[in-house]
Amino acid sequence: MGDLLKMKLDLSKKNILITGAATGMGRASSLELAKHGANLSIVDINSEGLNEVSEKLKSLNANFISHLIDVTSINETEEKIGQIEEWFDGGINCLVHFAGALEGSVVDIDELTPETWHRIININLNGTYNVTRSVAKHMKKRKSGVILLTSSGAGVNGPGSSAPYSSSKGGTHGLTLHLQEYLSNNGIRIHDILPGSIRSPLKEGQLNEALKNTGDKEGFSTQNNELGNPEGVAKIVAFIISDEADYLRGSIITR
Repeated sequence: MGDLLKMKLDLSKKNILITGAATGMGRASSLELAKHGANLSIVDINSEGLNEVSEKLKSLNANFISHLIDVTSINETEEKIGQIEEWFDGGINCLVHFAGALEGSVVDIDELTPETWHRIININLNGTYNVTRSVAKHMKKRKSGVILLTSSGAGVNGPGSSAPYSSSKGGTHGLTLHLQEYLSNNGIRIHDILPGSIRSPLKEGQLNEALKNTGDKEGFSTQNNELGNPEGVAKIVAFIISDEADYLRGSIITR
């Protein structure tokens, strides 16, 4: 795998929509894909983080556009993705979906507020549906494309520390399996990535929430020291969406 990730990839014909691009794996993937010549549309709800990534992409002379999108709004998502589709020469041919949220760690179900449950499900699962639906209809017309969603071992293998997060990611994995069945006939390659525990503001916030709820300083220290590198995931993403990985299908488990 190490040699594969060192390959010089030609992504100059890839028109890639990256959600959750302001931080973590989305940010790292945006920069990595730009280094391989990809054309990018970076989107997030975090304007400050998106501006920071934009400045870094400018320094790489990347061809990109940025949009603020609330993926929980189907109308806003469809409208903005329609604009992005028109901006790209040839439309969107790759979706890398990292937009997500993580709350409710180490909270018993009877103490978990309905507001937290619905917020995380809405962002992680409904948001994934909104983005994927909006992109897939364009890809189907061209009968080609790559869709890479973000699932989690917490939702597939368990156990997870957050009930809404685990449930939303289990749902995303189920959606991926469905899409593999129904979109592959349209020439669209479908994956979900189960990246493990990766250092990001999202994950660090979850660990701090767990520490607050449990007081387990030793467990916090152990998990914090074991967090993976988002740049490593970004290299995997670059390979997966490249033509070199055209034969691959299904889930990508990194840890």
